[in-house]
Amino acid sequence: MKKLHLLNDTQLDALQETGNIGCSHAATAVSQMINQEVDINVPHILVQKIPDLRESLRKISGNEKKLVGVYLELTNEFLGSILFLFPYKSALVLSDLLMFQPIGTSNELTEMSQSAITEVGNVVVSAYTNALSSFLDTSIMLSPPHYSEEIPDVFLDEITTTIGKDTSHALIFDTQFKGKNNQFTSYFILLPSPQSLDILYDRLIASFGKTNDVEVDAYVNSLAE
Repeated sequence: MKKLHLLNDTQLDALQETGNIGCSHAATAVSQMINQEVDINVPHILVQKIPDLRESLRKISGNEKKLVGVYLELTNEFLGSILFLFPYKSALVLSDLLMFQPIGTSNELTEMSQSAITEVGNVVVSAYTNALSSFLDTSIMLSPPHYSEEIPDVFLDEITTTIGKDTSHALIFDTQFKGKNNQFTSYFILLPSPQSLDILYDRLIASFGKTNDVEVDAYVNSLAE
């Protein structure tokens, strides 16, 4: 199995840019959902081994010690899972935006809010997987999204049960939503199967193993066209 954590900064930057491209496409749809302009970008990407994911989820949950997540399976030629996560406080902000309420109104997530957040997760993940599909030149399909609210350790237990013991690495995309009067953070975590991890690694090595930053920029920009 390939070692994704051995990729150099240029290769990881290219992978991060697929996230930015996907999020830029998703921003238009999310803007229409909340009836205001929003920018979504990925300032950081972290490659992490699955056993180290527990502490990351605890940090993401913040003071509330609770996470809101939308989980989707990746099928067809690229297999794995994506978990789209919000700290509970950020999910409440998004709920207010989706329900067209003043920020701070929500203190819990109603069934309607959960449905709307699930759709946001579906939109963002779909946009990202479209960009990733172009990058890898392969077909990626998504299962219907599944919504969940849990403490971090329960989330990890559910993830590891679903993905199986052979999945070795997670790619954590720190995703910032910026609106006119608010900003909050979410995360989407890509969990490729061992075979898909090899595809991802080989594609990055083949494309960027010996190229310079200008060539990398030209390629990732072509994905946005």
